[in-house]
Amino acid sequence: MIDDKTARAFAPTLPPSLDDDAPEAARPRQRVKPIDRPWTADGGPMATGLLAKAHEQRLVFTGTGAEYFRLWIVNTLLTLATLGVYSAWAKRRKARWFARHTLLAGEPFDFHGDPRRILVGRVLALTLLVCYGHAFEWSKAAGFVMLGVLYGLGPMLFAGAQRFKLGNTSWRGVRFGFQASAPVVYASCLPLLVAWTVASIGASMGLNRYVIGLVALGVSLLFPLAHGWLKRFQHRHARYGERAFSFDLPVREFYGLYLALVGLMFLAGLAAFVVSALVVWGVQSVGGPRMTGVRLLSSLVTMGVVWVIGWPVYIARLQKLIWNNTRLEGGIEFRYDLPAMKLFGTLAVHGLLTVLTLGLYWPFLAVRLARLRVAGMTVLSDEPVGTMRVRAASTGRRGAAGDGVADAFGLDIGW
Repeated sequence: MIDDKTARAFAPTLPPSLDDDAPEAARPRQRVKPIDRPWTADGGPMATGLLAKAHEQRLVFTGTGAEYFRLWIVNTLLTLATLGVYSAWAKRRKARWFARHTLLAGEPFDFHGDPRRILVGRVLALTLLVCYGHAFEWSKAAGFVMLGVLYGLGPMLFAGAQRFKLGNTSWRGVRFGFQASAPVVYASCLPLLVAWTVASIGASMGLNRYVIGLVALGVSLLFPLAHGWLKRFQHRHARYGERAFSFDLPVREFYGLYLALVGLMFLAGLAAFVVSALVVWGVQSVGGPRMTGVRLLSSLVTMGVVWVIGWPVYIARLQKLIWNNTRLEGGIEFRYDLPAMKLFGTLAVHGLLTVLTLGLYWPFLAVRLARLRVAGMTVLSDEPVGTMRVRAASTGRRGAAGDGVADAFGLDIGW
């Protein structure tokens, strides 16, 4: 494996057609599918964005539910036995397993994160979460001090999370990376952080509910833009070796995504509410007026239906929107196609099995979701990706503290 701390040329693996000395069974298989190009009237190729590429390579996921179940059950038992301390090692084992079963051009990814640094991040995340959650209960002064700490450290910790996650992920011996200046970090992360906290701050201060409602409405109107800024921040400052990614922010499409999501969730919620009301009415007519448990169950069912219907559509459209606007230096583009109906069917059927088995079926559901997610990604290039040359960038130390904090506060709301 190439040392990522020393910039050097990356020697590519030859495609099967060039490696004539290797036995046929031992030759690596690389599935490169030419893309048909449209042509102009004079016989020249027509520039069509994603379609103006000669090669496409779809990612493949090779893991199975049975394999992951063995890893998952050991991680779960050791985490419980150590009162959560082993969760950092469990996270590293899980991330490495999924990375090594994700292949591009027949070559697996890998994950190299240090679990001790993940543990430090988890402890710091828990400390910040507890302090922020109870600060306004202690006093308003303590609340505003903690809010200042969150606004001051949160964006930098989130950037640290990106450096940790990408800097410890590699493909063919070359690591990914993340670099961004402090002003860019704050400008990109603070809007979403403020949107996440402003409503709870108003409630903690005892503001009128109508004022809080107006503030929440304003935040919701700006939320798609803030989310777009965050995704642009994540993709524009990512790297693969010495090659930089870029991202074109389609603001109108982000708003269209959220408008479609709100409409779909409203219709799903309305349908689920009507069904639940009919169930409550039917049981109430038989069992008497005391229906607290049934109403609670109906509310939970309604939220579950809305989530199962709305989440697949949101995720499928969000990932397509993001990756279709992402580029990598060297003429690399991406196409993402995650069928929302397949995702919906997987969640509906296998999610129900997970509930019925009290969570024991979860590893199988996780593998099915990973297979759908990975298979949706296609890399488009002028030359086969298996033959491209990349220099490994020199990197410094990576911090896991931001990774733990980002997980605890839910700042990364993408996939």
